[in-house]
Amino acid sequence: MTRFAPITVLGAVLAAACTVPEAPPFTAAHAAAIRDSVQATLDTFGRYAAAGQWDSLSGFYADDASFRWLEQGVVQYRSAAQIRQALARVPPTTRIETTYRDTQILALAPGVAGITTAFHTRFVDEGRPRIEFGGVLDMTLVHREGGWKIVMGHSSSRPQR
Repeated sequence: MTRFAPITVLGAVLAAACTVPEAPPFTAAHAAAIRDSVQATLDTFGRYAAAGQWDSLSGFYADDASFRWLEQGVVQYRSAAQIRQALARVPPTTRIETTYRDTQILALAPGVAGITTAFHTRFVDEGRPRIEFGGVLDMTLVHREGGWKIVMGHSSSRPQR
């Protein structure tokens, strides 16, 4: 046996140990199921906002160190906790009504999806001036225990004239 034989065997063992198992194929049916599930999540998100269910709404944001929400080119929120704090400041009588159009949901990988959509949002509260704005929204969601969670989002609105 040459002195390189043990090194060759060790190399083969290490290579086998470091081999990443092949992921199951990402089928068209799986991608369609992701799109349907994410659409249902977006619909539920909208219902909670329209009903003023802020605690339920805040559960859609991932408690993840990499969470970011950007608005108008600025990092607005760096954690789901900051989103929850902002929602807690919304008066309990306020409802947030958002309509979406031209929505595209992309199944990026098993358990990962992206949403790009135009939106129009109305803050409705009797006795207060109505606030309305719209623009585009882009989000990345991951599937975790409890369903789809937003890990990154960005919204931008058209300039007011």
